[in-house]
Amino acid sequence: MKREREKHITRLHIILFCLVVIAGLSIYFGIKISKNKQLSGYKNLEKDMVSAAKEYYKLNKIKIEKGESYKITMEKLVKYNHISNDLTEECTGYTLIENNKTLEGDYEIEYTAYIKCGNNYISDNYTEED
Repeated sequence: MKREREKHITRLHIILFCLVVIAGLSIYFGIKISKNKQLSGYKNLEKDMVSAAKEYYKLNKIKIEKGESYKITMEKLVKYNHISNDLTEECTGYTLIENNKTLEGDYEIEYTAYIKCGNNYISDNYTEED
């Protein structure tokens, strides 16, 4: 009789342990997925800024000399309706348009977006200089 009760208690402990592990893993992966979705939103904003800067560059026929760069702010892209993204309200940033030399020796226009969204996200190499 006593032995059966001990087996029952041991099984109960195992079941409780498994439930705690499953709950812990669910919480961990839920938080991780949530962070990945948020990070994905910031990466999409950077892509939207590059697309908007390309459009702005073409429409305004901007000339950038070889080896030079041109900075366009997110505020300007929003103001002229080149970009609409929900995150533009909480973020600041700019797109750098550069006329860089390629490995083949030619020059090519390159676009790189940099954003800062409070303490949530900052692009690599983001600077607040003008």
